Amino acid sequence: DLQGTLGSRPTRPRGASDPSVDAAPMRSASAAVLRRCATGVVRQRGVPPRLCGRDATGALLAQHQVLLQQGWGGAAGIRCLGQPRFFVAASLFARHAEEPRNQILRLTGAAKLRAQASADSEMLAELGAGDLVEAIGGNLEPAGGWLLVRSPLEDRIDVMSDKPLEYQDGWLAVAAPALEADFGTASPAPAPAEEAGGAAALALEKLLVPTDVQMGERVAARVLLETHPVLDALKKLPLFKDGLPNWMPVSVAELYAGRIAGVAKRGRFILQRPSGAMPERVASVPEKLIRPKARMRQTTIAGILGLGLSLVLGLGLHARKWVRGEPLDAGRFALEPLVGWTTLLVVFLTPVTILPCFIFTNSQASTLVVVVWMNMLLYNDLFSE
Repeated sequence: DLQGTLGSRPTRPRGASDPSVDAAPMRSASAAVLRRCATGVVRQRGVPPRLCGRDATGALLAQHQVLLQQGWGGAAGIRCLGQPRFFVAASLFARHAEEPRNQILRLTGAAKLRAQASADSEMLAELGAGDLVEAIGGNLEPAGGWLLVRSPLEDRIDVMSDKPLEYQDGWLAVAAPALEADFGTASPAPAPAEEAGGAAALALEKLLVPTDVQMGERVAARVLLETHPVLDALKKLPLFKDGLPNWMPVSVAELYAGRIAGVAKRGRFILQRPSGAMPERVASVPEKLIRPKARMRQTTIAGILGLGLSLVLGLGLHARKWVRGEPLDAGRFALEPLVGWTTLLVVFLTPVTILPCFIFTNSQASTLVVVVWMNMLLYNDLFSE
């Protein structure tokens, strides 16, 4: 079937040029035929099945175009694709040649999700301001005022799962005349002198706004704890009878790092974490997502605060010994060993301690405690009896 679709050409040696050879027949080949070809190669050559499918089909297309340009046309090119090295190379190429990802958009107002690009079609759902949708293929060019999107169906997230998220595809009216037909009101349009494309883009920008984080980005979700022993003890103090400052619960909040895998209802992002992690999937609102650079800055600040606390504790312990009569210029509690300890903390120990805290996604309070513990452990080794 594939040879009949592509047509046959006499074979030519590698590197030979033929102006009549082009990839036009290949572009007209159906995806179903190419997928059958890829499946046949998998079964005959023992290539892992996970390399077959839509990506492998696209890779076969790209690989065959290269063969056509090198003079290997028709049946000869198909036989070349049947070789394991060609198919595996094409599959590896497919893993790096990613398809356009869906773009996550946030609604700024109410909208109706339609089954077809028509105001008379069935209404699938009513969306409100703040809800998230995905523009399929990242396409933000409305067709006739309608934009094809995916709306999430999941509200209760299975935290120990990596199954695909559930969506429903539909059309949103984002520009005139679709808005006029769907809502009975005209969209905010620019001056009459502007082009129609500019009007549609302006209406789209007012109704749907791209979010700060997009599909596949690596972020961390902050999850506030309902109870914490230290915070519960602080709440009993008269100083915090009116409530704890906001930075206290935030500093002890759990951080879960992962990649944006989609969206859920109520304007939440879905973070997918490695298989076996606890939890594997987290739903979070945009305000509680932290980019790696911001998280590194927060971890560094917590480490610096831990360093400062360590220096205060070390200097206080030395001052206590000096007040009790220990010499300042000799012995274990002299000023020179203290300066050496301080240099080790600043130059080596604190940076080395901060990095694992960032890698393992420690909270700010945990990072501060770890830095103080490591620094004072070195102090104990150097100055204890």
